[in-house]
Amino acid sequence: MQTLRRVSYIVSLLVLASCAGMPFLSGAKQEFEQGLALFNAGKYEQAIPYFSKAAESDPNYVQAYIYLGRSYISLGRWSEALGPLKTAYRISPAETRKEATSFLSDALVGAGIQSFRNGDYKTAVEHLKEGLTLEPGSAKVKDELVKAWTAYGGKLFTQGNFGEAISAFEQALQLSPGYLDAYIGLAKSFFKNGDFDKALQAARKALSLDPGSDELKKLLLQILGQK
Repeated sequence: MQTLRRVSYIVSLLVLASCAGMPFLSGAKQEFEQGLALFNAGKYEQAIPYFSKAAESDPNYVQAYIYLGRSYISLGRWSEALGPLKTAYRISPAETRKEATSFLSDALVGAGIQSFRNGDYKTAVEHLKEGLTLEPGSAKVKDELVKAWTAYGGKLFTQGNFGEAISAFEQALQLSPGYLDAYIGLAKSFFKNGDFDKALQAARKALSLDPGSDELKKLLLQILGQK
């Protein structure tokens, strides 16, 4: 009898503890539902505080983080979407991570393209590399990363960092072995770096991709003049 009373007492405590926790969880859910109503109405800016509060109230609320990230994406604020979406990806169970992965990939590509347009090619490369890690088979992410590596190589070249420029162009060519602009940049970088044999090899490859280019023919003559 005493054992039965003890069990009943423990059960009562568990019920009370559960009830004590209900307002906390209910608050997070309520904040999320209010945010969701605004989100579905296209009021993304107004929805953000509600999703933020839901995530703060319940740090394991995956959907709150996902919709917070989606709100930022809908506003074109790609970089701000990354934090909540990375959290959603991290805390999502492996079997349901697909949704978080998809939106995080979108945000990384968006942030990468935005950085590219702003001339911040290094940051563009970092975002797009991470995006390609999430979706290795994505042709879109790969194409954007090739362009970012090539632009970054061009920027390094103009700064006189020829060795680093060579590395950037080679990264682009690993992803896209027939990318003409990367071969042109590589040939010029090798030439400026004093490696005339490799410059000649890269220039010949570029010319094979664009046989009618007067610029490449001129570059080839310059390289041959140094050998």
